[in-house]
Amino acid sequence: MIVARNFNRFPSSRFSRMVLTMGVFDGVHLGHQKVLSRVRHAARRIGGTAAVLTFQEHPQNVLNPGASRLLLTSFAHKLALLEAAGMDLCIVPHFNEQFSRMSPEVFVKRILVGKLNIRKLILGDDSRFGHRREGDVSRMAEFAKTFGFGFVTVPALKEKKFTVKSTLIRHLLSEGCLEVAKKFLGRPYSVAARIIKGEGRGRELGFPTANLDLENEILPPMGVYAVRARLMDCRILPERKGFFVMRHTPSSERWPAVLNWGKRPTFRCDIREAVAEVHLLGFRGDVYGKVIEVEFLKMLRKEKKFDSSEELKKQISKDIRAAKDVFLKKSKV
Repeated sequence: MIVARNFNRFPSSRFSRMVLTMGVFDGVHLGHQKVLSRVRHAARRIGGTAAVLTFQEHPQNVLNPGASRLLLTSFAHKLALLEAAGMDLCIVPHFNEQFSRMSPEVFVKRILVGKLNIRKLILGDDSRFGHRREGDVSRMAEFAKTFGFGFVTVPALKEKKFTVKSTLIRHLLSEGCLEVAKKFLGRPYSVAARIIKGEGRGRELGFPTANLDLENEILPPMGVYAVRARLMDCRILPERKGFFVMRHTPSSERWPAVLNWGKRPTFRCDIREAVAEVHLLGFRGDVYGKVIEVEFLKMLRKEKKFDSSEELKKQISKDIRAAKDVFLKKSKV
């Protein structure tokens, strides 16, 4: 997938017959995937470019930084998911106050028509755009007639009485509802993060852990989890002036693992920030500096303060056995 960080190299004959969708796409959940699938198939039918316009930062976090929301996916993780959904081109302009002030009509005329020269636009039927989100699908339908591009809306995906939305999935995860979140995502909830060195406490106990360098991802409630992990080669490399290429090569091998998400009260009761650390089972090798994707399978227990390191070691051994059982059950499904 090609990544463009601005509109400076557009219009481009390289991306002719562009079929576009746009939005934040946090989590790339089943509702997003429904729209992306329509984009991919429409582009393939006309030999065009399947494209998505999104942002690195959530617009609400830029406009209201004091109330910064946690997200389902880091930027690189989102790009990897968009590539897996079959997108050829991902346009990621810098969202700032000036960008947010564009009226719906100016945005369509200047960006969608003037810069991208889109052939067709496909949006979810609840999409909003332009200054103060004043644009909706009815206005976009009018713009499409005026400027001469195709426009299609995709009905929101519903599961029973719920509309599948990133906001809903964030709430489910904050409440620890992993199975319901999985149903809406179409996969187990996961985070992809670079591994950094910690204090070495796990190694001292005989259970070496890899600390996750999270960006702004939401995690379920603090505790100990059975997870499934795999390494990812996920890079954005220069391709030509103005464009980058997404290189995403996930490992086919997955390992059962135990993840502790918390403040490690047995050793440091005064630690202010929670830490996510993973103990990989059956893995041999150096993982520091590499990117790992961790899928949350099941909560094993809440975080607890133990009276001694020996008690903690016994509990970790129990956690490992429980995680192996969960991993085997999930692998057979």
